[in-house]
Amino acid sequence: MAEDVEGHEPGAAPRTASRRPGRGPLVAAIAAAAVFAVVACVLAVLLAGTEEGADDGDLRQAAGRFAEAMVTYDHRDPAAHREAVLAGATGSFRTQYAEAFDAGLGELITSLSATSTGTVEDVYVTEIDAGQALAIVVVDITTRSDAGDRVLDDVYMRLTMVRVEGKWLVDEVVDLTFGEGGGLSPGTVGDTSTTIPADPTAPSVP
Repeated sequence: MAEDVEGHEPGAAPRTASRRPGRGPLVAAIAAAAVFAVVACVLAVLLAGTEEGADDGDLRQAAGRFAEAMVTYDHRDPAAHREAVLAGATGSFRTQYAEAFDAGLGELITSLSATSTGTVEDVYVTEIDAGQALAIVVVDITTRSDAGDRVLDDVYMRLTMVRVEGKWLVDEVVDLTFGEGGGLSPGTVGDTSTTIPADPTAPSVP
C-alpha cells in the first residue's frame, strides 16, 4: 500500500494547492550571490596587485580613459563617442561594439537628443601577467535626453586589458553594478557579459 501523503487523511480527496510557492527566498538568494560576486571580484583585484601591475600608470590611465569613453556621448556628434571607444578597444569586443553602434545605437542617441558624461572616481588593477590584466573602474554617470535626466553614482565596470604593441587596450567589458537602478544598459554585444553603453530610453538606467 502506498504511504499516505503527509497531511492528507486516508480516503479524503487530494487537496489542490491554493497558490504557487513564494519566489522571495529564491530572489533573495540570487541577489545575495550577485553582491558576493561583486565583493569577491573587487577584493581579488585589490589583493592581487603587485608593484608591476598596481603601480602601472599607463594601465590605470588607459582603463580610466576607456571607461569614461564608454559612458560619454553627445547627440551633436555621436561619431566621436564611437571613435573614442573603438580607439581603446581590441579583439571581438571592438568588432561587436562597432556593429552595435552602427545597427542603431548611434541613431538612438541622436533621435533622443541624448548626452551623457562619465566621471572616473577610482581605478583598481591586478598584476600584469603575460601582457594582460584586469581593471575595475568606478564611474559616476550623468545623462540627459528627451526621455529624462538621470544621475548614477558608483557604477562598477570590469575591464579585461591586453597590451598590444605597447598600448593597453580593452578586450572585454563587464558591468558589475547590481541592484535597483543597474549600471550600464541591459542590452548586450556578443555574449551576456559584454555590455554596450547606457540606453537613454531605459527607465532604470541612464
